[in-house]
Formats: sequence, C-alpha cells, structure tokens
Amino acid sequence: MGRDGVPVMREMLLQWLPLALSLLAIVVAWLMVRRERIARQALETKFAATELVLKNARQQQESLVKQFNELRAGTMGMSQKLGDMARHLEELADRQGELAMQDPDSRLYSRASKMVELGADVNELMRECDLPKAEAELLLRLQQMHHSRR
Repeated sequence: MGRDGVPVMREMLLQWLPLALSLLAIVVAWLMVRRERIARQALETKFAATELVLKNARQQQESLVKQFNELRAGTMGMSQKLGDMARHLEELADRQGELAMQDPDSRLYSRASKMVELGADVNELMRECDLPKAEAELLLRLQQMHHSRR
C-alpha cells in the first residue's frame, strides 16, 4: 500500500469509530448498571437487617413496658396492703394499751413479765408481784420457751 492506502484506512477507521465508541459506551454503561445493582442489593440487605433489628427492639420495648406496668401495679397494691397492715397494727397496739390500763391484773402480769426479762427469779416475782409460786414458775418457763425459739 502506498500513500493511497492511508486515506482508505483513515476512512475505514472513521467508519468504524462511531460503532466502536458506541460499543465501548454500552460496555461501560452495562458495567456501571451492574455495579449499581450490586450496591443496591447490598443496601437492601442492610436495610432488611436493620428493619429486623428495629422490629425486635420494638417487641422487646413493648415487653419491658408491659413488665414495668405489671410491677408498678403490684408495687402499688403491696404499698396499699402494707399501709393497711400498719394502720391495723397501730390499732391493735392502741387496744392492747387500753386493755392493759383497764385490767389491774394484766398490769401486774406485764410488770412480772418485764421482771422476768430482766432476770428476776421465782422468789422475786412472788414477793414483788404478789404471785403464787405456780404462776411465777409458769411465767419463767414461758419466757425461757420464748427465748429458745428465737
């Protein structure tokens, strides 16, 4: 080929150049679309995993709120019952005090019981509280039994 072959080759190149550029553009576009699809699938997978974690967290929160409400209701009920018991205990203590003041014999036995707690013996109980020997011994035994249970 001489010089005449150069323009022919140039013409052939110019003829095939648009086709080659078009094919190159198609291949590049296809690679970009494929890359985009892969990235999109990865994002969708991450999104699905995030949704699952969020769903589990919501379920756990609902469960914890339910447990908290149950505990709160139980605590309020127990608080009310304890308050009722405290009032009842105060009433009983007041009644017991009133009864002790009304009955002279019970005051005598209360004094004898205190003396036993402080270590008095049978003779002291008989002398100080005017108790018969059997009652003084009974008080001592009862006090010993009470201490042995503790």
